[in-house]
Amino acid sequence: MTENNISLFILELIKKTMQGKIEWQMIEPGGVSNKIYDDNIIGFIYRTEIMDKHFWLYKYKAKYYRDEYDWDWVEKIKLELIDSNGNSLYEFKYEYSLFDLYNAIREKTSGISSILDDLLKI
Repeated sequence: MTENNISLFILELIKKTMQGKIEWQMIEPGGVSNKIYDDNIIGFIYRTEIMDKHFWLYKYKAKYYRDEYDWDWVEKIKLELIDSNGNSLYEFKYEYSLFDLYNAIREKTSGISSILDDLLKI
C-alpha cells in the first residue's frame, strides 16, 4: 500500500460523498463505547460502510509541542477502519485532504444544500 493509493482513496471518498454514493451517519461521541472516545473529540463521529467494511471519521484536538513546556492545541481529522464492535483495525496516516472529506461529510449530513435551495426559491 502506497501513500499515493491512500490519497487516491481519500479523494474517491470525497467525490462519492459529494455525489451521494456514500452516506455517512452522525454519532454522538458519548454514544460510542470504545477506545476512541475521550474529551478531545470535537463534534460528531461520522460512520459509513463500504463493501462490508466500516469506517469512522472524526475531528479531535491534540497538543502540538514547540518545546517541553510550550504547546498549543491543534485540530486534526482521523479516519479509521473499524470492526463491527468499534475497535480500530487500521488508522489512516494524517493528511490535509481529510479536512476536505470532513467538510464534505458535514455538508451532506447537515442537509444544508436542500435548505439553501428551499430558501432561494422563496
